Amino acid sequence: MLTERQGNILRIIVREYISQASPVGSVAIGHRYGIGVSSATIRNEMARLEEGGYIIRPHISGGGIPSDKGYRYYVESLVQEEIPLNEQRMLSHQFHQVEQELEEWTRLAAALLARMVSNIAIVTSPKAMASRIKHVEMVTLQESLALLILLLQEAKLKQQLLTFDEVVSQEEMNVISRKLSDLFQDMTGAQVMAQNTGLSPVEEQVKSAVVQIMAEEDKRRYEDPYIEGIRHILAQPEFTHTQSVLCLMEMLENKDIARNLLPEMLTAGGIWVIIGAENREDALKECSMVITQYGVPGEVDGVLGVIGPRRMPYGRAISSVRYVSSLMSELVAELHTG
Repeated sequence: MLTERQGNILRIIVREYISQASPVGSVAIGHRYGIGVSSATIRNEMARLEEGGYIIRPHISGGGIPSDKGYRYYVESLVQEEIPLNEQRMLSHQFHQVEQELEEWTRLAAALLARMVSNIAIVTSPKAMASRIKHVEMVTLQESLALLILLLQEAKLKQQLLTFDEVVSQEEMNVISRKLSDLFQDMTGAQVMAQNTGLSPVEEQVKSAVVQIMAEEDKRRYEDPYIEGIRHILAQPEFTHTQSVLCLMEMLENKDIARNLLPEMLTAGGIWVIIGAENREDALKECSMVITQYGVPGEVDGVLGVIGPRRMPYGRAISSVRYVSSLMSELVAELHTG
């Protein structure tokens, strides 16, 4: 446990390092913050912080910079910030100006969040916990070859070629399409699989293909994310090394980024702050991530968050992620229940 004075000095070091990106010395702390003790006392307290693993001194005679443990202490001692009301109104207005489409909201959320925190923003489109069928269509391509077109709720279109053991005309395909659309509408993959009401062999084959497509879709926990603000993080001094930048860019281009990066136990409204070495990916060991889930709990959800250097302004990042997620949750709820 840190004493009150040690905690105050550590918070000053973190704030100064976030602002200046250079080691913070005892003289600067005494002069700028007037904490009522001598530079020698501050040096002694900094030595205790270093022994406890809260700060690191790049040079023995120089100032200190926060370690991951120091940042963690700082984050957990933060007083919750709120986005100013005028900024909240402006953000809400921008969301209500765009069309009621999930893709547009997701793209806008990423752009606004990146601008708010001057770092990378990652936002996935909301995804239903279990896909549901909106429409089934079959189109004959050759005598025994047809294209299955499966429209899922949330406007997702899936296609698959099917080869049959018998010749099936387009007229027969039309009848099958109408029958299966009526029978399977609004059903999940599990509910479709349980349907055994007098289907023909061709209809059973189509049903099996539908179940397989939906199973593959439901295996994906999150959609591929929209990523904005890469230019912000590249301007940070931590990323002047070419290798660090290349590793980060490669990781961000990974199509499975959402699955690889995100904690399994994200919950709506709960903010996760992942600092430095706590990240799974080696490319993020010099970064921190602030992330949360949004949507309608238990029905449809997505994730949004920011990635920046460990020296990110955590108060602003946390309040921005919290507010934009609450906006997105409201919008998705309106669309989902409407």
